[in-house]
Amino acid sequence: MAGKPGVMLTTLSFPSDAAAATAAVGLPDLPIVSLSIPTTAGKDAVELEKVAREVQQQLIDGLTKTPAELQVKTATKETPINRAKMLSFKGNTVDEAEEAMEQFFLANRMTDGFPLVPPTEARVREMIAASGLAADKQVGIMDPRKGVATVEMLAINAVMAGCRPSYMPLLVAVAQAMADPMFDLHGCMATTGLNAPLIIVSGPIIEELNLNFSYSTAGPGWRANSTIGRASRLFIINISQAWPGINDMKDVGNPAKFGIVIAENEKQTPQGWDTLRERQGFSKNVSTVSVYAAQSFRQLHDSQKYLVPTVPYKNIVDPMIARAFSSSLNAGVEQWGEDLLVVFSPVMANNLAKMGYTPKKIQEELFRDARVPRRLFGPRPLGSMGEASGVPKWIDEAKDDELIPVVPTPEDFRIVVAGGTGGGASFAVDRWGFGNSLFVTKEIALPAQWPQLVKDVEKWKTPITVR
Repeated sequence: MAGKPGVMLTTLSFPSDAAAATAAVGLPDLPIVSLSIPTTAGKDAVELEKVAREVQQQLIDGLTKTPAELQVKTATKETPINRAKMLSFKGNTVDEAEEAMEQFFLANRMTDGFPLVPPTEARVREMIAASGLAADKQVGIMDPRKGVATVEMLAINAVMAGCRPSYMPLLVAVAQAMADPMFDLHGCMATTGLNAPLIIVSGPIIEELNLNFSYSTAGPGWRANSTIGRASRLFIINISQAWPGINDMKDVGNPAKFGIVIAENEKQTPQGWDTLRERQGFSKNVSTVSVYAAQSFRQLHDSQKYLVPTVPYKNIVDPMIARAFSSSLNAGVEQWGEDLLVVFSPVMANNLAKMGYTPKKIQEELFRDARVPRRLFGPRPLGSMGEASGVPKWIDEAKDDELIPVVPTPEDFRIVVAGGTGGGASFAVDRWGFGNSLFVTKEIALPAQWPQLVKDVEKWKTPITVR
């Protein structure tokens, strides 16, 4: 960047995030100019021109003067962390030493707020060994602060979350998925939107690790689901170094930020339906983990059963699903390039299968019916927002009443069967939007000692009810 002038332009809500972002990419003295409004979304041209003129001279100065002339306060340059530092805590008793550790982690924003398992050298060493990888093996670079996700760093956070060593191969795949640029972890963290990574596991590893795939798969009660989800958040806190109000800018947040892991219910998936991993291009014999930037979870049920008796029942995918995905949460130009997720309970999935549905047919029907009039899709012209979302020209030029699909292709509806066999309630998971976060799936690589590792799970099992 030497010799090339530049300025970071941000808004009133994001100065700390801007400073963290410039430091993370090695430009700690880059001038930052902040507009006087929290966001540019929904502002008309007159208002935007006004706020632009307010900072016009600052932009010119930033591009023509040196940092010394501008009296820029140099931010601390981020140094990638490849090895963890050894910390020690003292007390008259073990309990006192652990309290000192907890207090240190709280004061330094290194925790999710729940009590932590002390990451002793022995525990971390055991977790690293379970991965089958070297401690300094780099799994990925995690935004927003370009944290280096080494196996050792993952292991430390896994221990703190309460994970068993046998969970480590899955956790490595989680980190790889979140670090994938296609997931856009930086955008997911920095946005004021309420999204959080949802983790979906598919394959034989579900039973091997006692992951709950049945009733309340997204809820508490199973060590694997709970601690793997928690570890994923600690990765974000301690490796990505995302923190509320600094570079995690969500106004309210989302309960999923504590970490949610659901598992595919392959036992009760309709006969003839491919598994999630197969639809994602992997072999049925392997296990995978997927991440999705989930915003809201909306219950779906068979709404036709509530119709008055004179209204005939139709063999169609519940219209409620298409309506959910045609709402303002999912149907604007900002969200268009991203996937949409439907989690079918086994009851609803099997009812659909009896009517001749396959995942492919469901995708095609949702693509046909989940649409929004062009006048509600976005401004005319769509401009840079349309370009960023990859919206084709024909949509920009469509008539006001022409119906626009909420995703580019039928395959962008991601379908998974999970949960128990209650009343058939399923859920639609709204996407983040305002970015380009895609549904990312990674294969879980198992180490040579896997058969020995999973023997440990027998001592940590919670029974799973399947009816």
